[in-house]
Amino acid sequence: MTGARLRDEVGVAMPLTLIALVILSGLMIAFAVLAQSEPVIAANQYRGAVARALAESAVERAVWALTAGSGVSGGIGPPSNGVVAGPPYDGGTYITIGAGGFTLKITGVSMSEAKIEAVGSTPSNTSTGSAHRKITATLMRFPNFGLDAPCALCVKGDLEVKGSSTIDARGDTSCGRKYGAYTAGTTMTLDAASIWGATDGNDTGNETTDVVINAPTSDFDAFTLGAHHLAVLKQMARTSGTYIGPGSPPAGGASWTGAATFNASNPITRNGIVFVDTISGNPPAASNPDDYANVDFQGTPFSMGDFHGWIIVMGNVIGINASGAIRGLLYVVNDVTSNGGSTPVNGLVIAQNLNASNGSQTDATVSFNCANANGAGKVPTGWFLTAGSYKEVSGH
Repeated sequence: MTGARLRDEVGVAMPLTLIALVILSGLMIAFAVLAQSEPVIAANQYRGAVARALAESAVERAVWALTAGSGVSGGIGPPSNGVVAGPPYDGGTYITIGAGGFTLKITGVSMSEAKIEAVGSTPSNTSTGSAHRKITATLMRFPNFGLDAPCALCVKGDLEVKGSSTIDARGDTSCGRKYGAYTAGTTMTLDAASIWGATDGNDTGNETTDVVINAPTSDFDAFTLGAHHLAVLKQMARTSGTYIGPGSPPAGGASWTGAATFNASNPITRNGIVFVDTISGNPPAASNPDDYANVDFQGTPFSMGDFHGWIIVMGNVIGINASGAIRGLLYVVNDVTSNGGSTPVNGLVIAQNLNASNGSQTDATVSFNCANANGAGKVPTGWFLTAGSYKEVSGH
C-alpha cells in the first residue's frame, strides 16, 4: 500500500514548480512595468510640486509689490476697481525663476483690496509636458487712515462741538493739510469750542474753511473699515487678549451686555488693537441699535498711561472723561458722545453714524497726527491674505 501511494505522488514537484514560476513571472512583469512608470509618476509629482511652489512665490511677489508701493522699483499701487495692473502684473508676462517661472495678474477691487491670479509653470509656460499650477487669492490691507481721512474728526452724520473742546488739524501736515471737522451732515460749534483746520493755512479758528459739512457719504468709503477688515481686526484682538465681547466680558461681568466702562478697575492693559464687539458678536446693523456696544472711558482707563494703537467700537462711545491720552485711532461704528471729556485724542476720530438716528456730540480735544492715525507701529500696515480666499483652482 505504501509503495502505491509513493507511485501516485511521482511528478508532483514539476507542476508545483511550474505554478511557482508562473506566479513569479507575473510578479516580475508587474515590477518591470512599475519600474518603467514610477520615474514618470515621480517626475510628474516633482514638476507639480515645483509649479505649485512657483505659484506660491508669485503670491508672495504680489504681497511685496503692493506693500512696497509705486515708489519702489517693481512695486505698484493698488489698481482701481476692476482694473488689471500693467506688466509684469497683467497675467501675460512670464517671469522666469529657478526651474520655471510664473505669471501674475493683479486686479483692483478697492484701495485696500485686490484679487490675484498666480500661475506657476515648469520647465516653461509653453512647452509640451510642462506642469502648471494656478492659485487665486484676495489680498487686503487696512485703510491708510492718516493719508485718506481728510480731517481730525470725521463724522458720517451731524456733529456738535461744544464746551471748551478743541478740534485741531494744524499740528501735523505730513499726510497733507486736513480739515478740523468733516461731516456728512451739519456741524455746530457751541460755547467756547474751537475748530481749526490746516487747509486754509491760517491760525484763525471756526472759519468755514476749517470744516466741511454735507459731504457725500461716498467720501467716507476710503476710510471705512469693511467687513473683511473688521473680521481680521477682531481676530487680532482675540490673539492679543484685547477683545471685549461675547465670551470675553469686562472684569467682573458674568456675561457680555455690550456695556464696557474702562477705568482703574477695568483698564486697557495693552497697546495695539482693542476691539469692543456688539452684544451678539454679529456685525452691527443699522436697524438694530440695541445690539450696539456702549463704551465709556473714566478715571484711569489705560494702565500704561497713554494708549497707543486703534480702539474699534462696534457701537457708541458714550463718555470720554479720563486721564491719559488716546494716541491713535478711535473708530466708532455709530456715535461719539463726550460730556465734560478730558481725554485727548492725538491721532484721528471717526464716527460712522451707522444708525443715523442721532449725531455725535463732543467736548473732547482732538488733534490730528498722521503716524498715530496709522497705528504708530502697533498695527500692521502692509498687505496680507484675506482669510479663506487662498485656493488652488487648477493644475495639469
